[in-house]
Amino acid sequence: MCGKAAVSNLSWQNIYRWASTLEAPATLPADPEQRLNVSPSRLRRKGEPESMHWESLPGTYFDGLKHQSCEAIWPYLPSWSAGRLPYLKNGSLLSTANARLRERGEPFAPLYMPAWRRDQRVVVWVSWFYEFDQRVHPKIPWAVLPCRQAFWPMAALANRVTDQTGHQRMSAAVITVPPNKTLLDIGHHRSPALLHSPGAVKTWLDGDRDSALGLLRPSPDELMEVTEMPMDIKIPGNEALALPETLQRRV
Repeated sequence: MCGKAAVSNLSWQNIYRWASTLEAPATLPADPEQRLNVSPSRLRRKGEPESMHWESLPGTYFDGLKHQSCEAIWPYLPSWSAGRLPYLKNGSLLSTANARLRERGEPFAPLYMPAWRRDQRVVVWVSWFYEFDQRVHPKIPWAVLPCRQAFWPMAALANRVTDQTGHQRMSAAVITVPPNKTLLDIGHHRSPALLHSPGAVKTWLDGDRDSALGLLRPSPDELMEVTEMPMDIKIPGNEALALPETLQRRV
């Protein structure tokens, strides 16, 4: 899965310079806010709506005419949730941060199939993401970063919703696929669907469904490296992190 990420030193100018297959808008939006510890949106205190903390990831989508930039609410908000986090009838939170690619039948769970059928696809951009070794307790956190570029483009499914202030916002679920050997070696069983070329990004955004589906596969190991993180990365929103040297060079 992908349940925590970093947005560090990301600029739209650099994103569009790398993603040369996309047409940059005439005026670029403000660069994404620097955050080293981004988790999906959450209630800080259960049962207290006023404690809601919204999180977003920088994204790019195709509106049918041109490519647009946005800050996509994380996680995915289905239309029936009325711009709120989705809860089941029993009161438990429905986890929609990730959309798991299925091996048989429809490619995604029924919740996400309307977005898939309507070609509501988005790329979210992160500097690196975090995974946790499921084999040990406490689970050891790892940062997973790209070897050959400054960020990860992640394939995601999107839904546009009206937020609590009445504004239209994009929301997103990062697609997950089986892991490569690098992730298996740190005890993790899923991986975000990573896009490794400008052409792949464009195909995901505005290609046909079959071509887009063909991009969803494990990442080549040689494009990925990992570094162990301190345990305090587990605290949602904690930005006072002692980063390992590998990451200090990217901040």
